[in-house]
Amino acid sequence: LMSQLISCPFDFNEFKKIWNSGGLNEDIDVINNLVENNPLLHETLWMQGNALAVLDIKTMQYPLILGDVEKVCGWSKEYFYAVGVEGYLSKFLPADLLGLGEFSKQINAYLPALSQQQIKQFRSIYDYQMVGQDGSVRRVCQEGLPLKTDAEGHIVYLLAYVSDITHFKREGKQHICLSGGAAARLVEVNNATNRSKELTMLSKREQEIAKLLGKGLLSEQIASQLFISVNTVNTHRQNMLKKFGVADTTELLNFIKIYRLI
Repeated sequence: LMSQLISCPFDFNEFKKIWNSGGLNEDIDVINNLVENNPLLHETLWMQGNALAVLDIKTMQYPLILGDVEKVCGWSKEYFYAVGVEGYLSKFLPADLLGLGEFSKQINAYLPALSQQQIKQFRSIYDYQMVGQDGSVRRVCQEGLPLKTDAEGHIVYLLAYVSDITHFKREGKQHICLSGGAAARLVEVNNATNRSKELTMLSKREQEIAKLLGKGLLSEQIASQLFISVNTVNTHRQNMLKKFGVADTTELLNFIKIYRLI
């Protein structure tokens, strides 16, 4: 399988083409002042062990990186300043890199349908595995938000927030959640086949039950609070597990939290 994946390499030029929609020669100092000169943000990122980067869509470079990127991604921020996005992607596992290619297609299909106002609310959340400088593999969750758009609504600077979710998600599948438009989309990629499928989002009732599960309530307590039967609660719980292909409630709640499904 590994040889099959390597024989079908990820096309970085295609990735650039998808994201490089114009761009402006903006003064990056504006972005620095907006983000870097916020000591509370920087301190919070370090305390949480997370990292944040600004991506210049035109150059595919990182003009700004904050937080503990070495803990999350396994490489120093100086390294990523030097190698940019192409160097960052080179540390992905082959199957996950192919998965990113599918995610790029999903983003490319989702963005054109958004209005300029919706693009400002656009959010992409997806995961991938990458190899650190010490050879260890970690699963990273990346959340992308437009930081700046041009007059035509094209994304100029993207804010990327990354966290380590190695211990919260099983191997074998990647997911991407896209929101900002009239409807959010959740897509799963099977790393063994590189085939994707769209997953059904939570219903309003399922969201209510998931929120209460997250507060530690039992099925009996949820049933009483929502004025429904315990059997109905348990049926919804089983349906949620099937929707996302997770094994138990803990994994379900982690999945919901990672992709911000409620």
